[in-house]
Amino acid sequence: MTSLNNLFRGPWMDGIREKMLKGERVDGCTRCYQEEDAGKKSLRQRQNENISIPIDEFVDIHQPEIRWLELAISNACNLACRMCDSRYSRKWFDEEKAIYGFTVSPTKISKTNIEETFPFLQSLVHLKFTGGEPLVTREHWQLLEKLTKERDCKDIFLNYSTNCTIYPKENWVKLWDQFKHVEFALSFDSSDKLESEYIRWPESFETIEKTTKAFLELGKSPHYRNILRTTVSVLNVWNLPETILWWIENNKAEKMKINPTHLSYPAFLSITVLPAPIKELISDKFDRYIAGDFPEVLKKVLSYIKNHMMSKDESCRLPNLREYLRSTDLYRNQDFFAAYPQFEKIFDGVKPLPTDMPILSSRRVHNSP
Repeated sequence: MTSLNNLFRGPWMDGIREKMLKGERVDGCTRCYQEEDAGKKSLRQRQNENISIPIDEFVDIHQPEIRWLELAISNACNLACRMCDSRYSRKWFDEEKAIYGFTVSPTKISKTNIEETFPFLQSLVHLKFTGGEPLVTREHWQLLEKLTKERDCKDIFLNYSTNCTIYPKENWVKLWDQFKHVEFALSFDSSDKLESEYIRWPESFETIEKTTKAFLELGKSPHYRNILRTTVSVLNVWNLPETILWWIENNKAEKMKINPTHLSYPAFLSITVLPAPIKELISDKFDRYIAGDFPEVLKKVLSYIKNHMMSKDESCRLPNLREYLRSTDLYRNQDFFAAYPQFEKIFDGVKPLPTDMPILSSRRVHNSP
């Protein structure tokens, strides 16, 4: 296995740096490019704007060092969200075998060796945790405790991607207080109970709402900040305006950050897959909000999402979407049309998926053991 240091200083990363310095687009950054093309500032653009000095004064581009680190330590998670897979939640593993015949992750349980990060702990200024669900990952807490014992952490910025189901405990807050600043990207995907419970299976909306409000309460302190990080897909685009308004109404922090993004994987859940008549219904609804007396941030998000939705026609994936929904509904005892009555005609005229064609392409997956 390639070490973190060898990977960071190896030909693959060197190639990415060279392309970026030339202004060329690189594989793996598709979502940023799609956001930019749809009129939204991407993470890359926002981060560059936050740097007040020339980039070559901020970092040595010829001798870079690891100061910002993003860790997906394990695929431990308490949910099997519909836009996820077994690489990020082991709860998906058995279901993938049942409905696809293969699994996206080669093993049910996957973990990163956090000792690989130890040589870089003294130089870190930014540490981002994804998952799985980082708040249920034991090694994540071990890493934070090691940091607080070995160095002053008042110059380390923490960032979390969390699924809004793990309530922040008092002893966690005491640990977080030792760091410079803590930011939570909250995956609050819908304020509609039926949508939320369909997407964030098997958790109840009541738990998600209660936990989200607990993080919003924490965000009243200047030490903490929350970001609305809705992943916009076929499954929650209809109620996106109401979800953002729910956030605005319930967020009492001095600074409010709203940054939904469009789903890019699995491709059949992308809003570009929706048939033209449903796209028009959604566009008409969004336009009423955009033209109405609503916050500008809502209007900007809806404009970006609408632009991306209309940017291309991928309705050729509707057979894959229908078979995926049928299979997962059967496995989970759910009903897509009960949760989404507004989409009752989504599959009108759509031909069945050929029996020899997989629901999910095996190009990015592994055979199940």
